[in-house]
Amino acid sequence: MELLLLKKVTDVGKKGDVVRVRDGFARNFLIPKDLAIPATRANKQFFAEHRARGAARKIKEKEAAEKRVKEMKDLTITIEVRASEGDKLYGSVTAEDLRVALEKQGHSFEKKQVRIKDALKTLGTHQVDLEIYPQVKTRLTVELVREPGSVF
Repeated sequence: MELLLLKKVTDVGKKGDVVRVRDGFARNFLIPKDLAIPATRANKQFFAEHRARGAARKIKEKEAAEKRVKEMKDLTITIEVRASEGDKLYGSVTAEDLRVALEKQGHSFEKKQVRIKDALKTLGTHQVDLEIYPQVKTRLTVELVREPGSVF
């Protein structure tokens, strides 16, 4: 029987593939578990249109991300932190702290989009990567300054 897979099935195929399987496997396993549908002309056409819409959506999202990268090209974030005399922070600045600082400047991101290798633990200028969209990245300058009035 020829089927169109709705989800990835190990040792059979991936989503959208047209596969030929035994009738019993199709009727007793794949179709009842909503893993596949019969490969009719209408179903194939629906999947082709669905793929085309998905590809167009991804292109739009990537273009929007590239536009956002251009807007943020020379962006510098300044964060006031408590620090000791040796310019070491009391605590550290994490990806979540950077996300909150970006949000205050009107740029919304998720924590996982802020790519920081290690938490920032010293005053000064640091470089942090932002992954806006897969394969669309930008570098952000983060300046950590001593909080005014902080007591050593």
